[in-house]
Amino acid sequence: MRDRTGDAMKRAIMMVLAMTGSAHATAVPPVERIVSEHVRALGGMEAIRAIHSLVRHGTYNEGDIHVKTYTAMMRPFYRVIGPPEDTLKHLHEGYDGSAWEYYPDPGIVVRTVGAAAAATRHAAYLDDVLFDPMGAGTVLESGGETMLSGKRAYVLHATLADGFREDVYVDAKNWMIAGYARTVPFHAFGDNLPLHDELGDYRPEGGVMMAHSDREVDTASGRVLNYGTVESVEINPALPVEQFSPPEWERTPVQRMIQRLYDERTDTVAVMATYRDFRSAFADLDSGDAVDFTGYQILKTGQTETAVALLTQNVADNPNSARAHFGLGRALETAGKKDEARAEYDRALAIDPNFIRARTARDALK
Repeated sequence: MRDRTGDAMKRAIMMVLAMTGSAHATAVPPVERIVSEHVRALGGMEAIRAIHSLVRHGTYNEGDIHVKTYTAMMRPFYRVIGPPEDTLKHLHEGYDGSAWEYYPDPGIVVRTVGAAAAATRHAAYLDDVLFDPMGAGTVLESGGETMLSGKRAYVLHATLADGFREDVYVDAKNWMIAGYARTVPFHAFGDNLPLHDELGDYRPEGGVMMAHSDREVDTASGRVLNYGTVESVEINPALPVEQFSPPEWERTPVQRMIQRLYDERTDTVAVMATYRDFRSAFADLDSGDAVDFTGYQILKTGQTETAVALLTQNVADNPNSARAHFGLGRALETAGKKDEARAEYDRALAIDPNFIRARTARDALK
């Protein structure tokens, strides 16, 4: 098998082969035929293009988490996860030309970057990766044939317009996308892991075949990380474009401060000046947990210096907060300062001996 996605992707594909059996040595159709057969099997270009919006109702399951889901999508690139009712009360995320996340506690909108933004962006389009790849700027190359979940599948190496690479598995019998393989970071600061998604239970919705089940699998271990179902689909509902952007509300002083801290994250000096000014103007505000949360979001964007500076000051202003010490420890660990990070984890545990995350982080330090 030809490796076009790097060593990690190659290992992921080989692990899938090891789990599901050896590939058949039969002739593999050219890429152009796989694409055309896939579009035909979905329902054809006319039917696909006739869908300009949809809403999916379903479920998401991860460990002990079992929740109902609402996903709305609209051409050309709009997507939101989370029902339109009571938007200020629940966490939700979307894409309106850039990726965003809204957190009701402490009350902040985060425009994401990096891997988090890529994941949201790639899921924002109504059409899948094999629909009009040339128009989308996607490059496809044949990767041969394999077995996925006991089914024969053709492998296509896909390089998206933004440079992201993944492997697409097309069911050799019905031409539907049976899954994807990619290497992505595990949560915000974890190692890159080879993962693959498996799609199934295709049914017609609005004249187009759509998957009604999916699951994400750790390729190395075969462990199912999460799975979801689609219970119903609304085709071409009228959706206001405002639904796909973050909510707007009258912010409290703390919420105004943390939003500005996040927006200024690339400038450490500006962040610290904003923090000092707000603390001076609103000295009686309890902002420690909100600042800790914001520092973590800044850390996730790769602005480690800013996060360390902000969280160091947060500890100085909240010396008896186990959460503040843990947050600073996490930032110091990311900065490669393991001894200092361990000391902060120890301080968090001295305040709260039952702080499991601090104990786990300290024990994981090598």
